[in-house]
Amino acid sequence: MTEKSISANAIKIFGILVAIVVIQVFSPVALAQRNGGHLSRSCSQASKAWFFAEGTTREGFKEWICLLNPGDEPTEAHISYMLDGGEAFSKKYGIPPGQRITIDVARDVEPDRDVSLLITSGNPILAERSMYFSYKGNYTGGHSTSGAKAPQEEWHFAEGCTRNGFDTFLCLQNPQDENSIVDIEYCCGDGLLEERKGVTIPAHSRITVPVHEPELGIGRHDNVHGDFSIRVKSSNEVPFVAERSVYFNYGPFFNGGHAVTGVPSPAEEWHFAEGCTRDGFETYLCLGNPNTEDALVDIDYYCGDGSHQSRKGILIPKKSRYTVPVHEPELGIGRHDNARGDVSINIRTTNGVPILAERSVYFTYKPFWSDGHSDFGSLAPEECWFFAEGCTRQGYDTYICIGNTSDKDAIVKITYYCGDGTQELKKDILIPGLHRLTIPVHSSVHGIGRCDNLHGDFGAKIESTNGVPVVVERAMYFAPRWRTMDRDAVASAWQWGEITRGSISTNKIALTFDIEYNRGNSIAILDILKQKNLNCTMFTQGTFASGNPDVMQRMANEGHEIANHSLSHPLFTSLSGEEVSSQLRRTDDIVRSVTGFSTRPYFRFPYGGRNGQLISHVNAEGYLSVYWTIDSQDWRASSDTARSTVCSQACNGAIILMHDRDSTVGAIPGIIEDLESRGFNLVTLTELLYPGPQ
Repeated sequence: MTEKSISANAIKIFGILVAIVVIQVFSPVALAQRNGGHLSRSCSQASKAWFFAEGTTREGFKEWICLLNPGDEPTEAHISYMLDGGEAFSKKYGIPPGQRITIDVARDVEPDRDVSLLITSGNPILAERSMYFSYKGNYTGGHSTSGAKAPQEEWHFAEGCTRNGFDTFLCLQNPQDENSIVDIEYCCGDGLLEERKGVTIPAHSRITVPVHEPELGIGRHDNVHGDFSIRVKSSNEVPFVAERSVYFNYGPFFNGGHAVTGVPSPAEEWHFAEGCTRDGFETYLCLGNPNTEDALVDIDYYCGDGSHQSRKGILIPKKSRYTVPVHEPELGIGRHDNARGDVSINIRTTNGVPILAERSVYFTYKPFWSDGHSDFGSLAPEECWFFAEGCTRQGYDTYICIGNTSDKDAIVKITYYCGDGTQELKKDILIPGLHRLTIPVHSSVHGIGRCDNLHGDFGAKIESTNGVPVVVERAMYFAPRWRTMDRDAVASAWQWGEITRGSISTNKIALTFDIEYNRGNSIAILDILKQKNLNCTMFTQGTFASGNPDVMQRMANEGHEIANHSLSHPLFTSLSGEEVSSQLRRTDDIVRSVTGFSTRPYFRFPYGGRNGQLISHVNAEGYLSVYWTIDSQDWRASSDTARSTVCSQACNGAIILMHDRDSTVGAIPGIIEDLESRGFNLVTLTELLYPGPQ
């Protein structure tokens, strides 16, 4: 199917009511407790049509569509939404030249619907879909993928898993006027083949196949049979679109999900720009052989320190799936917590049997930014690549990974197309031969720096200017906003000393909790905040942290900010200078050992007992003294009284003092509901104080 026929038939395909919409640009901000990362391989060409089989507005999921117009003329994009029940409608969005826009699918589609979509435009554009999720309430993260440019009669996936902790879904979209009948083939890691024939995808519809269930999948298998590749083929020659989503709770540290659009056929060569074997990262190559004869494979690894390793003659049995752990030394490069652990990869067959290749990475990026991402490689290096998605707002770290598998140096330039309509150009970036380079876009060296506004939402074009082709991928890691803010700079902006209130120019309020001794109430507070999707600042006593490491780890994992409330809660006005320093440092050491985070730069004096000399002392230890605007009185009053106290005194910039008491647990839900209904934005202390007095 050609681009012209797709565009001409788009309205016919869906039978759509078209609504004209003015340009809408939305901020792709992940919900508060979601942290993780996603990755997308770049596209070498823009297109007038993009298909996405996966998408949802179910509770716990947030879907964004990122559209980049790299041309010199404005264009109009038609987004055709196809819902799980067969309904369809469309909207139009204008995209100015050289600009990226972001569309919140929940603004267009009603809640609790599964949705596929087709995007067509007058001029070629780039399109990516990013989703941030809380799957089953515990698997939190995000995934991102470029769509398919056209339906196909056959789709392949190298990766899939139904081991314990892994749920795998096939999302199948049929944009045609007649039903598509497909056969599904699962090639398992133990060499066994399972088939499901005659699966109907109704016309103008989307279906979802849970592979971890036995009816249309293979069921749950906690062994190599649960590792598989997939082939989906139309038996009646009606083309369709296929994506695969995996949600996982893998080992003690990794939980999240990843998604990928399938490829229409295996190939003899695959290239990956991204791979990592640093501490906290596990990288796997998933190699699928859907053929009736064995494949022989060579793998080349090109590392960030310039080293090069090869693994030759790897046998991939026919109708099977094989997994290579890159972080292990036998067939990978082993564990390296330095530039050598940043690796680009080239896979090629040596006996002419084409294969499938995906790279899956499971990670903990910085403490507790855990998730995973997966994607197919590129078929060949190119001189030009595009991305529609990228973000350097607070809470987002974005990297562009460039692999050069040639023995000649490559010189590249990057054009960043920002959401505010401006462009930034970075030129003469050297990628040495047989080398991998990583560009942190949230840095200003070759990126655009940290931009907490529309300028930080960007698409990108990467071009080789000396004719040496490269391979490019983009990785994004995200967490609650405060985790990427420079907290020392925030404290400095307030000139250290002591604060009692944030800026009155915004509607932000910080709920802060003194976590002192009550394990049960602390857990109950975390449960409420998780349900309300809020991150708060926890002033934690060192003895509590040492006695409740699991609670502290949960606190950190769910995105709460941990501050210092002394080791043993003494009255500081009765301590010597040495004792003051010991209380601060010992608490920080305990919290660091348990969570990986420092309590600096925030400290709250027990009982509020302090004087000017003590404030200067804690400042010298790297702490800003944090008092309060509103004392909830929860330490001596009922839940109703505490709630009334907070709600009656609430004001812009307020720092609210609460504790781990019974009355606190009872008061919190009502306080949150009341303040949010009045338009207050409940944030962490860092977010309240950022960027400084206003």
